[in-house]
Amino acid sequence: MANPILTPITLWKDFDESLPLNEEIISQTEEDGVVVSEVYFDGRQTAEGRVKIFGRYFAPKGAEEFPVVMVLFEAGLPVDRKFVDWLLSRGYGVFCLDYCGDDGTEHHTVYPSDVSYANYAMAGRRMTHVDETAKETSWYEWAAVARYCVRYLSSRKEVSSVGAIGIRTGGEILWKIAPFSPLSCMIPICAAGWLAYAGVGKFGARSERIFNEERHRFLAGIESQTYAPYCKCPVLLLCAINDKKYNCDRVYDTFQQINADTEKAILFSARGNGLMGEHTLVNLYLFLDKYLKGRSIYLTKPIGVSFDEDEKGNLVAKGNFDPMCEIEECGVFYTEEIDNYKAREWTRVLATEEQVEENGCVCPLDLYAGSSRALVYSFVRYSNGFSATSKIQEFKAKKEYCNTVGKTRVIYSSDDGLNGFIAYRQRAKSVADCFVSEGSGTTKLLPGYGGIMGISCDLGLLSFRVSEERYKAPENVDFQFDAYSQTGGVSRVFFLRNEEGQQVLYACEVKVEKGGRWQKICLRPGEFKSDTGASLTDFSDVSALIFLNEEEILYNNVIWL
Repeated sequence: MANPILTPITLWKDFDESLPLNEEIISQTEEDGVVVSEVYFDGRQTAEGRVKIFGRYFAPKGAEEFPVVMVLFEAGLPVDRKFVDWLLSRGYGVFCLDYCGDDGTEHHTVYPSDVSYANYAMAGRRMTHVDETAKETSWYEWAAVARYCVRYLSSRKEVSSVGAIGIRTGGEILWKIAPFSPLSCMIPICAAGWLAYAGVGKFGARSERIFNEERHRFLAGIESQTYAPYCKCPVLLLCAINDKKYNCDRVYDTFQQINADTEKAILFSARGNGLMGEHTLVNLYLFLDKYLKGRSIYLTKPIGVSFDEDEKGNLVAKGNFDPMCEIEECGVFYTEEIDNYKAREWTRVLATEEQVEENGCVCPLDLYAGSSRALVYSFVRYSNGFSATSKIQEFKAKKEYCNTVGKTRVIYSSDDGLNGFIAYRQRAKSVADCFVSEGSGTTKLLPGYGGIMGISCDLGLLSFRVSEERYKAPENVDFQFDAYSQTGGVSRVFFLRNEEGQQVLYACEVKVEKGGRWQKICLRPGEFKSDTGASLTDFSDVSALIFLNEEEILYNNVIWL
């Protein structure tokens, strides 16, 4: 008999989460008014014994009652105390759940030997496939641990309500417990399912879809979009554009699957390479305050985007917003790179005062003349600080519009403002491998010599423009840019190139003199070297441009010469 295809209902119908918790506190310390406890409690029963769940509980000292946020960090990464401190500073207790199991540290969740694949380091195929049933997977064990954790927190007399935040793998787990656990709200970050569709683009060239029985078992019992219709608690989806872990194109599909009676909101963040901007933290705090503290905060209804031709023959995008909210700022993002969702250059078009209409805005889309398609989404920030984005909508051009533009050798100039570069994601400088530190990771326009503006970012600058047809390098060109630094420093310049299906990084270091005038730097392809010492032969097929520097350096007039 073939292995059965289990759904969220049939998979979990016999799950027993009523067993005694048997809490054990193994250590307790006080740090700056916060009591930090390392705790064990028992989870589900397997044939070989009970799962012994480990976590760290951060509680405000002396508080008799407070809401708690259960946090599931990305698999394989440690607890990020800075992220925890952000939540503590907002008046929340925090419980950091270990679902990954044996990672070589002294204290971790202990899985019985018959489910040893629940240890993330040993998950293997049990994480990516359903060879038997969905019950014999790492996901089932991780969700079981999370369900017991919610029960543990709910049983504590000082806990007034329980919310949950899950990052990437941790977020995928949240979807699997949301139909069953008494959560007051949840925030999946860079996690919305469609794992079985890896390599199958939503908008671009599609691989042939051959879903055998194993894939159907995975889709039915594991995928987050399958659980979304059963979700009972309010959901805030936070999504970093260009994240390599998941396909942002399909996030809205999961969002739409959530029960219509469930309160929900979604926000894309496009200004960092898989990083979340400060506006996402504002949403996160407002959402938690509403559903865990009971504060009166209005959350916007989902917004939309559409396309039209104005009276001058220009292509425009229309953002359609919540009529109950006062608009602070709004506009659209668009890209003409369709296939590679991990490396798109998203151009931000901020609506002017004249372009803002009642409950919406109208923004020009100055597409490249050689483009037949674009991806577009609208954004809005309301007066209460809450932001929202629409779905990513595909536009197919059936004609040439008056505002189409031609090919250019100018990759970036200060006339572009903050478009053309985004913050370069560095794991060591990010918070929870997803957020930027406060006051960090923001691209800025700053004045250099003569008051001429240049772009800069403390994390480094990344541009995918060089892979777009409009900005691609012509044959036999050099690379030139202007740089300015008050202190002087070294600029490390990188090009990422596609070679036989592999991404190869070519690097060159340039000294930027202290003060003085803007320094014009011209580099030939051969000055860029790979790790193996190979030289870049030309600038064709480069997919990304990166500027890294320790000192503050401003960049302007980046061109093919």
